[in-house]
Amino acid sequence: MPANIIDPVLGYTMVVKVQDQANATLYAQSMVFNKSTALSFSTKTVDDELVDLNDLSAPAQTVRRVASFDTKVDGNGTFAKADSGFYTAWATGNAAVRNCKISYANTTVTGPFVMTSFNITGERQQSVQAQITLEQAGAVTVTTV
Repeated sequence: MPANIIDPVLGYTMVVKVQDQANATLYAQSMVFNKSTALSFSTKTVDDELVDLNDLSAPAQTVRRVASFDTKVDGNGTFAKADSGFYTAWATGNAAVRNCKISYANTTVTGPFVMTSFNITGERQQSVQAQITLEQAGAVTVTTV
C-alpha cells in the first residue's frame, strides 16, 4: 500500500468473544455481533479550581482528575438459532457478569462485562435481529501487540 494511503481497520476485524462458564480458558466468538460493533472508552472526571495565591483576583485554573474509566460494547446482527438460548439465559439469569475479549486490529480488551441491554426484533419473512450492549463490570486490561 502506498505510504500516503491510510491502512484502515476494517469493521469485520472487530471480534467479541465471551468466556465459557464451564471452561475458563475457552472463549467462544459471539455470533450476535455480526453486522456492526462499537467499542467505546470513557472517563468521568472530577473538576477542581485552583487559585493563584499571589493574585486572588486572577482567574483560577481548572484541574481535572480522572475519577473512573468505563468501557462499553454495542453490537447487533442476525440472531443465530444456536445463540438464542445462551443470550436469553445471560439476559435473564443470575450469571450476569461474564469475562469477554474484544479484539480489533492489534488491540485486545479483556475483562468482566455485564449485559445491560438485549433486544430482539423480527419481521415476517426476514431474519431476526439482535442488539446487545455490554458494559464494563470490573477492571479491564487493554493490550496492544
